[in-house]
This record gives sequence, structure tokens and C-alpha cells, in this order.
Amino acid sequence: MIYFMNMPPLDKLIICPRCHTLHRKIRLKDADAAYCDVCENMLYTRHENLLDKGLAISVATLITFIMASSFAIVRIEINGIWQDLTLPFVFVTLFKEDFWVVGLIVSFLIFFVPLLYIVIYTFVMLLFRIRRGYETTRRLLIFLAELRKWNMVEIFLISVLVALVKLIGYAEIVIGTSFWALVVFILLDIYLTKRLRLADLWDLRDEVYHVHR
Repeated sequence: MIYFMNMPPLDKLIICPRCHTLHRKIRLKDADAAYCDVCENMLYTRHENLLDKGLAISVATLITFIMASSFAIVRIEINGIWQDLTLPFVFVTLFKEDFWVVGLIVSFLIFFVPLLYIVIYTFVMLLFRIRRGYETTRRLLIFLAELRKWNMVEIFLISVLVALVKLIGYAEIVIGTSFWALVVFILLDIYLTKRLRLADLWDLRDEVYHVHR
């Protein structure tokens, strides 16, 4: 039987995603980064003004998503008939054509999940700002970790681009306001999920509520 007498808490340890070497996690100064001793892969970083930055970007992401959902992504003209393609139009059309299962899946993946994710993310940052909701933020961060894997709005944009390429020569295409809003939203969403990791939010939560582990 093996005893780990001096083993630190698991939340004080971090595993390198490249070589799987176990490291003790230490507190960094603003804008510093920690690297693996073996393969020199970056393990984590400490963001400067993470609370203000995260709140500002999450609000901006929410605004761009609302814009992307409110106006036409593209306008397509075929045989003199113009059709506006909006984000809700995609799954509403599926419902009208009685493709209920496909419509529910599409609406869930490209609309409700991204919207719910960014709303919850913004709400968590607001709770951090006012230093309220200690237990609520814990539950919401756990939920965000599960919700993030279902966000597929970037795949939708790629599908739209592929469809537009195939329509060139057959229809007149006008890029709408929501197209650029959707591009900006995806870029901001990638920054939130890849650059400002949920692990950073857990550390921020400890700082905000003065948790000593």
C-alpha cells in the first residue's frame, strides 16, 4: 500500500497536456506564464485584469450574438425572389417543413447553447464583480464546463460559407450585417473559451471570495 503523506490538494496540481508530467501549481504575477519543466509547453498563465477583461469581452460577445440573430446573415436572390437568411430562419424553416428532430438539434446547437453559454458566462462575471453568489458561481462554472462542448455555431458559419460558394453563379448574394456580427461573435467566443479558460475563472473565484485552499 502506498501512502502520499505530503501530497498537496489536487486543485494545487496541474498535468502537462503534452507530456503528462505532474506539476505543483503556484501563484503567478500578472501576465506571467508557467511552463512544463520537461517539454516546455505552457501550462497556464495569469491574466492581467481578468475580471474587467472577462466581463467586457463577455458583454461584447453577447451583444454581437444578439446582432447576429436579429438581422440577415446573407440575402440571396434566385429568379427575382429575394430571401433573407437569419440564424432563427434556419431552424424555423426546418420546423415548417416538419423536420422536428433536425430542427430541435440545430436550434439547440447553433442558437440556444451559444446564447445560454454567453449569458451564464456574463452573469458569473457580474457576480464576481459585486462579490455575491459564492455557491451560485460554483454551480454555474460546473454547468459551463458541460455546456461548452455543445457549442457548434462556428460549424454553422462554415456550412454557410460552403453553401455560398456553391451558389456562386446561380444566385445573387449580398452579405448582411449579421454575417460580420457572427464572425466577430465566433472570434470573441473562441477567445473566451480558449484564452480565458474555465480554470482561470476558478482561480479568479477564489480571489474574489478570498478562498484559501
